[in-house]
Amino acid sequence: MEIKITDLEKDQRFDRFLRKFFKKYPSVKLWEIYARIRKWIIKINWTKKKDNYRVQLNDIVQIPDEIINQLDQTKEWKLANFPWEEIEKMILYEDENFIFFNKPAWVAMHEWNKHMDDLTMNNFLEKYVKEKNIKTSQTFKPAFCFRLDKDTSGVLVAWKNYEALRWLNEAIRKHIPEKKYLAITKWKIKAKHINLPLKKVFDKKFWKAKVIVTEDGDHAESIVKPLKTIQDPFLWNISLAQIQILTWRMHQIRVHLSHHKRPIIWDLMYWDPVINRLAKKHYQITRQLLHSWQYGFTYKWKKYKIEAPVPEDFEKVMYHRQ
Repeated sequence: MEIKITDLEKDQRFDRFLRKFFKKYPSVKLWEIYARIRKWIIKINWTKKKDNYRVQLNDIVQIPDEIINQLDQTKEWKLANFPWEEIEKMILYEDENFIFFNKPAWVAMHEWNKHMDDLTMNNFLEKYVKEKNIKTSQTFKPAFCFRLDKDTSGVLVAWKNYEALRWLNEAIRKHIPEKKYLAITKWKIKAKHINLPLKKVFDKKFWKAKVIVTEDGDHAESIVKPLKTIQDPFLWNISLAQIQILTWRMHQIRVHLSHHKRPIIWDLMYWDPVINRLAKKHYQITRQLLHSWQYGFTYKWKKYKIEAPVPEDFEKVMYHRQ
């Protein structure tokens, strides 16, 4: 990047000019600016200048592209420049108690070791709360009441006040809200009431937690309702199913369907590698086809039943809509 000094910038110290320039990148520390001057990483007119050099009219300040590209990837910069209208599009419904988001696939819920520099749903919620001037305090701020896997899309709920938080926490503990998902699976699927205990274990292959079916696991129930089965030219028989979960266990739907030989397409942990490769090759699918479709409950005599639209990749696979 080359910046030509104008009348507005001339006759100020080189380091001061750079401090102003990098102000829009909050992650850049003061010592880093001086280090880049001393190491001749940032130049003026292709020559080394000291930090106290006064920039002149028509001087050319040269900043390597790799520095700008690196800075543009910082989380602070990403969030500040993320289009506000894209966050507004995520909102399905809002009132004085709750905010319902439509979570996109590939967005993690919160920061963790592999996603420290990625924008997360928590970041989007924080920005939404700030832009909308939603009331917060030192001890309370709106937060999501449950999590979805990074690859899973659909309805997410955030509470906006402490009373709603307490009620929904207790309701979730008692499995009161009605949660329905959509999934695209291998083979024709039949209506089932699955009651299989699940247990979380550590998987050395993936180096993270996974879930297995075992007699000493926790009670887990899912109700499967087939919606559509097609004979795809590339994926053979595949089905669109609605799954209502009566218990809320980690990976419950994925494990229950996989155990019944109906794995979700592109599920990389409870998987069918052949159909995953074909789905990627012919439909560019790169995430598990699981969607949080409906979420409902009654709070203070008000009935909530929020639905997230069917995602484009579901339409592409089941209806061949581009």
